Amino acid sequence: MGQKTVLITGATGGIGFETAADLAGRGYSVLLHGRNAEKAEAAADRIRERHAGSEIRTVIADLSQLADIRRMADEVLDTTPRLDVLVNNAGIWNSHQELTEEGVEKTFAVNHLAYFLLSHLLLDPLRAAPQGRIICVASDSHKQIKGMFFDNLNLDGNYHGLRSYAQSKLANVLFCYEYERRRPSEDYPAIYAVQPGLVQTDIGLKGNTWLHRLAWRVRRQMSGHKTPAEGASTSIYLATEPAVQEHSGLYWDNSKPKDSYSSSYDKDEARILWETSLEMVGIKQFF
Repeated sequence: MGQKTVLITGATGGIGFETAADLAGRGYSVLLHGRNAEKAEAAADRIRERHAGSEIRTVIADLSQLADIRRMADEVLDTTPRLDVLVNNAGIWNSHQELTEEGVEKTFAVNHLAYFLLSHLLLDPLRAAPQGRIICVASDSHKQIKGMFFDNLNLDGNYHGLRSYAQSKLANVLFCYEYERRRPSEDYPAIYAVQPGLVQTDIGLKGNTWLHRLAWRVRRQMSGHKTPAEGASTSIYLATEPAVQEHSGLYWDNSKPKDSYSSSYDKDEARILWETSLEMVGIKQFF
């Protein structure tokens, strides 16, 4: 079937970088996304040093900006007729509320809307692959809230980094479940939500308050110092294992399906999120 191609967002470090490096070593053609071109090229060079002869191309976009997501998607569409795997991995955690150019709370924009829009925009090359797959890096943090804050998605006057992050991760799981319910046929890519665990990465540390940085470090110590490579293992498994194609629409941890938390099974919440996301990114229908 020829060389497989994967696009990984947020791949300049952490889980995304280890996912990109592993798949490059397996012979995949890797589209390595970063927000900064210099940092992305440096990451690509490190992978080439690790795996001589690997095929890596960088793609650059600020995933908090819808126009930049569309520009990057157009670049991929122009150069990549077949995309075997899309790994929606990029994520942020903010101590303080920030809004995007469209007036959307930034954690929600990067952690959910970017997943939603990019998956839509790249459906054609994903459908061109024999077993197209969309992998969304979620988190058990979605258990920290009982539902989406649809009356105040930006959390105006009620913002907290934990609340914002939990909402975005709940959105990831709701999106995957609703995608599977609406998927027109098996000709469309399979989808999976992934719980990577508390991993030793920079998320939660960059640009946040000293108290929040300390809390993240303590939580990671309590979780056993999980490495980025260990955190990437389930995404890598879902990208490469043929048998999982038949298990689309599930929540995965340690390369096995598991139950997510109760709020993620609310079909009305998932439907409202889907319809709200369509409106927020400016598309009429996903499929």
